[in-house]
Amino acid sequence: MPDIIALVREPAPSFARALSSHPAKNAIDVRQARRQHRAYVRALQQAGAQVTSLPPEETLADAPFVEDTAIVLGDRALICSPKAPSRRGEAQSVIPEIKKYRRLEVLAPPIFIDGGDVLNVGGTLYVGLSRRTNRQAIEYLRTQTSQPVVAVPVLHGLHLKSAVSRLNDETLLIDPRRVEAAAFKTFRRIEVTAEETANCLAIGKHAILPAGYPRVARQIEALGLAVLPVPMSEFEKADGGVTCLSLILSSMASL
Repeated sequence: MPDIIALVREPAPSFARALSSHPAKNAIDVRQARRQHRAYVRALQQAGAQVTSLPPEETLADAPFVEDTAIVLGDRALICSPKAPSRRGEAQSVIPEIKKYRRLEVLAPPIFIDGGDVLNVGGTLYVGLSRRTNRQAIEYLRTQTSQPVVAVPVLHGLHLKSAVSRLNDETLLIDPRRVEAAAFKTFRRIEVTAEETANCLAIGKHAILPAGYPRVARQIEALGLAVLPVPMSEFEKADGGVTCLSLILSSMASL
């Protein structure tokens, strides 16, 4: 088994109706989104991941955001319970693939959580308290892992990982205006401006970053990571980013 497996799902035509608070949400170009998704897949492969593509889901507009469907904890995967009613079929749709690699537990209301609110870094699970993830979910995670679980209020934006990304176990990319940044005071931090992105996917010696942020790219490269810029405009219109578009599974041998 390869060290890194990335599950992805290409946008269906319904992606034009994805949930979003972005001002350009009604201008999503699905053909362009598909081209951008193919570029994203190439970046994953360049970073050394084996990519498994799930079929498009026309009835689930937000289905390309596969990260939200599960939380990987060692040899287990918790199948998420989404708060948004239109997303509740997404988690079930990934179960046949994830169960090939992990033991599963399916979460249910009143627990509500999206995978995009869970950041595993430095031996701690940081969990965003957001519009999509509630306190019941955070308390439940504390019963499921020996790792410390820290609740982080999300002040602006959809998910925790919209504002904080792991670059390595000591360094974060962060927008301190969008989260309660005091939770991350022990980390080295690369802080972005309001016009820049704090969403980045680090895999090994590579970092997949939305295109168009050269200053952020240079700072990441200074850490010794090779930056792979990918266009993300259509996914950004749906409140998404580079972490949202894949569910990353490490091989059991590498745990």
